[in-house]
Amino acid sequence: MNNNALFDVDDTLTVGQLNRRLSEAVRRSFAKDIWVQGQIRNLSRSGRGHAYFDLCDPTPAGAQPKASIAVTLFDSNRQIVNRVITRTGNTVRIDDGVEVRIKATVEMYSPRGQLQLNMTSIDPEFTLGRLGADRDQLLRELATEQLLDANQQIPMPLVPLRVALITSGGSAAHADFHEQIAASGYAFEITTLSTRVQGEFAPQEIADMIAHAEQLDVDVLAMVRGGGARTDLAAFDTAPVVRAIANSTKPVLCGIGHEIDTSVADMVAHTSLKTPTACAQFLIDRVISFDFALAERSARLTAVALVLPHDQDKLVNERAALLSHRVAQTLQASSQSTASAAGGLERRVARAISRSEQLLSTTQGHVTARSSSALSTAMRRCSQHEVLLTERPTRTLQSKNYRLDLLEAKLSAVDPRQALQRGYSITTTADGQLVRSAEQLMAGIELVTRLAVGMVTSTITSTVTASDSTHQEPND
Repeated sequence: MNNNALFDVDDTLTVGQLNRRLSEAVRRSFAKDIWVQGQIRNLSRSGRGHAYFDLCDPTPAGAQPKASIAVTLFDSNRQIVNRVITRTGNTVRIDDGVEVRIKATVEMYSPRGQLQLNMTSIDPEFTLGRLGADRDQLLRELATEQLLDANQQIPMPLVPLRVALITSGGSAAHADFHEQIAASGYAFEITTLSTRVQGEFAPQEIADMIAHAEQLDVDVLAMVRGGGARTDLAAFDTAPVVRAIANSTKPVLCGIGHEIDTSVADMVAHTSLKTPTACAQFLIDRVISFDFALAERSARLTAVALVLPHDQDKLVNERAALLSHRVAQTLQASSQSTASAAGGLERRVARAISRSEQLLSTTQGHVTARSSSALSTAMRRCSQHEVLLTERPTRTLQSKNYRLDLLEAKLSAVDPRQALQRGYSITTTADGQLVRSAEQLMAGIELVTRLAVGMVTSTITSTVTASDSTHQEPND
C-alpha cells in the first residue's frame, strides 16, 4: 500500500464486482422460493412469450405505490402458471390492477444492479378470495344505503330507441350489439361511449361514461362486454361502476358475457342480460311488443270504425220505428179519450137532468105534505099570510123551471147531435182520427164525414192551409 495515496485502491470494487457480491448476498439470503402478494401494474409481454410487470402494494388507480418490485415471468414458467390457473377454471388472469399472491425467486439482475423477482407459480385462490371479500363488502354497503334496487325502480320506456352504448369501441361485444340492432330493422339511435372494460383504470372510466350518458338525450344505457376470466370482469364489481349505475336517472341494461358468475353491476342494474347480443335483443323485443300492441289497437279501431256506423244506423231506425209507433198510440189514445169524454159528458148531462127531475118531484111532494100538515096552522094565519102563501110556491116553481131550462140549454149546446142537426159535420181519417186542421192532411188520404143523417167517404185531392188562405186575393 502506498502511504502517499489518498484512498486505498485495493478496497475499490467495480460495478460488476459490486453487483455480483449483491447478487450472491441475495441468493444466500433467499435460498428458497418465497410467496409475495401485491397488485400488478405496468404489465407487458415480449414476442418470445415472456411477461414483465411491477408488483406493488395496492393503491387506488393512478396513485403512486409506496413500494414496488419488478417481476419477470419467463415463458417456461408462464406455462406452469397457466396450468395452475386452468385447474381453477380459468377464473384468474394476470392483468393490471389484479391483486395476486405469487411464488418467485429473489434475484439481482447484475447488468443493471436491479433487484427483481422471477415468478414461478401463483395462488389463484388468493385473488378470488380478495375479489370475493371486496364484493361482499360492497354489497353490504349498497344494502345499507338502499341502493341495490334503486335503478330497478326507474320505469323502462315503452319504445327505447335512443341508446347510450358503453363498451370498448371496436370490440366483439360492440360489433355483436350493433349487428343485432341493425338486423331488427327499427330506427334505433345508438350513441357509443368507448371505454376500457378491464384493467386498473377501467372502473373509473366506466363510471365517467355512465355520468356522461346522463347528460345525453337517450332513453336507456346499455353497458356490454364479452366474456372472460373472473379478474377480467373485476371492474364490474367495483364501487365506482356500481354506484354510478345505482345513481343513474335512466334505466341501465347490463350485458356482460359471463354465464356462471353474476357481477354486482348485474345485481344493481335495471335489467341483467347474459350477453351483448341478448342485451340488444331485449331492446328489440321491447320495441316489437309496442309495435304489435299498436298494430293490434289500430286493427281494433278500424274494425270499430267499420261496424259503428252500421250499428248507429240500425239504432236510429229502431228508435224512429219506436217513435212512430208511440205517436200512433198517442193519437189513437187521444181519439179514444175524446170520444170517451163526449160520451161521459152526455151521460153526466142525462144524470143531472134526472136528478133535477127527482129533486123537483121530491120538492113538490114535500111542499104538498107540509102544506097538508100545516093547513090547520095556516088556516089560523090565513088572513095574515094568504098573499105570502100564494106567492112563495109560485116563485119557487118559477125558479126551478128556470134552472131546468138552463140545464136543458147547456145540454143541447154540447150535444153533438144538435150540432149535426144545425148543419155541422164531423170529419175523421179512415182510422178514426179527428181532423182539426188542413195542415195535418195531404193529398190521397181518405176521409169519413158524419152528417145528421148518414156518412160520406171522400179522398183529398188538395189542401189549403190557413197561411195559404190569407194570401188569397178577395173576390170583387
